[in-house]
Amino acid sequence: MLRRLLGGSKFLKKMNTLMEIYSCSHNAPATYKELVELKPLIKTTGEEALFELNRASLLYDMQRYREASEVILEIRSLNPEFDARCAEVRTKILEAL
Repeated sequence: MLRRLLGGSKFLKKMNTLMEIYSCSHNAPATYKELVELKPLIKTTGEEALFELNRASLLYDMQRYREASEVILEIRSLNPEFDARCAEVRTKILEAL
């Protein structure tokens, strides 16, 4: 089942590769543009939530704090682990405002 959730998703494969490249390049504007282009590949609510979390993180890295706070506040609760990750990003964004 886990393989079906993670291994079969084109969106997750491409997003994970993109975020790995970003971790080395630190080019937030280019990564954000590429991430937005992946949006049509989203098929589940979990993928959408992960997309929005990464989008908020990239907006934060580009110092677009207002947009990042709007995005992070719209993410729906999924599970305790994901909610904790969202809370960390939310805290960083709110401290920056």
